[in-house]
Amino acid sequence: MQSEALISAYAPPFKIVLKYFIAAVIAFVLLNFLLVVNYADINGFHFQPKILAITHIATLGWITMSIFGAMFQLVPVVLEVKLYSEKLAEVQFWIFLTGIIGLVSCFWNFDTGIHLTYSAIALNAAILIFSYNIIITMTKVKKWNITGLYLAASIFYLITTGIAGLLLSINLGFPFINISHLLYLNLHAHIALVGWVSLVIMGVSFKLIPMFSLSHHYSNKSGVVAFVLINTGLLGLSTVMHYENTTILFYVFAVITALGIFFFLHQMYLIFKNRMRKRADIGILFSKTSYILLGISALFGIAIACTNISYQMNVTLIYGYIIIFGFISMIIVGQMYKIMPFLVWYHRYSSKAGREPVPMLKEMFLEKPAYAGYYIMITALAGAILSFAFQITISLLFSFVLMFIGSLIFLFNFTYILIKAKK
Repeated sequence: MQSEALISAYAPPFKIVLKYFIAAVIAFVLLNFLLVVNYADINGFHFQPKILAITHIATLGWITMSIFGAMFQLVPVVLEVKLYSEKLAEVQFWIFLTGIIGLVSCFWNFDTGIHLTYSAIALNAAILIFSYNIIITMTKVKKWNITGLYLAASIFYLITTGIAGLLLSINLGFPFINISHLLYLNLHAHIALVGWVSLVIMGVSFKLIPMFSLSHHYSNKSGVVAFVLINTGLLGLSTVMHYENTTILFYVFAVITALGIFFFLHQMYLIFKNRMRKRADIGILFSKTSYILLGISALFGIAIACTNISYQMNVTLIYGYIIIFGFISMIIVGQMYKIMPFLVWYHRYSSKAGREPVPMLKEMFLEKPAYAGYYIMITALAGAILSFAFQITISLLFSFVLMFIGSLIFLFNFTYILIKAKK
């Protein structure tokens, strides 16, 4: 069974990974609920208290919690090395959760004082614990691969993101940054989403998509080129954005970053082209859609970087919504539909296989609701984009409601998988 590659003697206890996944799914439902309840405030300029709060529920609670859990499972398995400390992973979870609650509360009430700084410090402490745990784990690796390369680089951007976020939180209450706060906020967001989040997703994709699609006999050259270009572009952007009169260099590095993304997409095309399993199940369907939306967001990013379009039609909100709810959320949901059923099946039923009847992997969740959730989420995404573009409030509410329903369906199936674990 190809999915057995998710499990090895190096994998940490499932309860550690599960804790992060449960928190992430709850955060996903919560952020969609808050969008529904506060739909009238999610419009116009993006630097608003509620938008900041909801964005950080998405990026920290939903996305980063998911990634932490996935990396604790995959880093030891992919790189064939034991996790340095399971206790640190446990401690980190509670510190990170406390920091998220504090930060989101401060943004919601726009409390820019010392409480915001304390929350940012807690988040940075958790990030440093995670980074230390993973870095020490990686020092024991004997055989590196392309996934390990991407994951190692992502740690640098995670630390940078945390430090930048801490400095921005201090600057809100106690201004000290000479350059525009919004400029640094933009830089902080792109380091987080392109450097930390996207590099993890790309690295994990090189492992999981071939495994689930039974892909063989393809070259990884495009993936290597993508790694070089994305890092060159992102490090270049991070440097030139600190200075004035760097227009040409800014454009150059923005284009280099986008080219890196397209080389990654070409790598994924090669993987799918050489797959043996032709039928796309729900997990692969979500993932394919995610990659298409990544390409769209890259084109959108170039348009924003090279024109004044960002000042028109809520473009910044559209761009952010496509990235968070399109590219990132689709890939997380898709891969959780692949990872969670197997991990639960393995820990609950593998010892009984061949001795008594056990459920098949596809019976670990309900496929029809999962497919319905996919189409609902795609409809919601398209509706929200059009609603932002033409500033139609009532259709924005309808789109948010649809996405909330999609998140509830995902929560239902996630819970169904956990119930299977207890039977």
